[in-house]
Amino acid sequence: MWTAIPRALAACAATLLWGCGDTGPSGPAVQRELEWFQLSWPGGVTDVGLVRPDAGTLAPHPVLLALPWGAGTPDLVYSFIDAYWAVEPPSRGYYVVSPAITGSSLAQVGGDFIPALLDWIEGNLDADPDRVALVGASNGGRGIFHAALVAPERFAAMVGLPGSYTGVGSNLAPLSGMPVWLLVGELDTSWVESTAATAGALRELGIEVRVDTVPGQGHVMFLNPVDLMIWLDEAIGHQP
Repeated sequence: MWTAIPRALAACAATLLWGCGDTGPSGPAVQRELEWFQLSWPGGVTDVGLVRPDAGTLAPHPVLLALPWGAGTPDLVYSFIDAYWAVEPPSRGYYVVSPAITGSSLAQVGGDFIPALLDWIEGNLDADPDRVALVGASNGGRGIFHAALVAPERFAAMVGLPGSYTGVGSNLAPLSGMPVWLLVGELDTSWVESTAATAGALRELGIEVRVDTVPGQGHVMFLNPVDLMIWLDEAIGHQP
């Protein structure tokens, strides 16, 4: 079941957090709506937010599966998308799909939830099943690892903002060949440590991982979404 939320996503997401660049003489970017659907899966029913790719972008469309920070409530889905994913991904032809779920809970329920969500995406959206990327922050940054380990063959790349794995490092072996980018704020001390530990575990398994410590920033980072999307495009082999 679909409903449109009563507010549109910002024409330039989180304008106060970063510069959006010159929009040119045509004026500000078109607003994007966040739609909701309810996903039934063996553990219950979960609200999932969706931003559609802009009209005129080529199908089949790549997908960002965005796992929100904190408790993963619908409001946090909205804020996570608005912070990074409201403008650049749809303009480049991506669907943004963001479930209202606590990312760390996927360690327990991911085996049921993730396949159900991916099957829904492939069955109901004009999506490219070979170009699905995981992005997540904080609890969602833990969740990207749990999600990827459920079905590594169904994901093309992952980005943590920040992100870390809390399990045994050797469990990450199925992620071999998957591009991974982990960003963490310089002032976010505990996450700097857990990010380094996760990167070390990946590298011990021969998995290449990019790690960036963002100077002067804390747990919630102010980042340029264009830079994030340039990396994601290259990682999944997408040309907008």
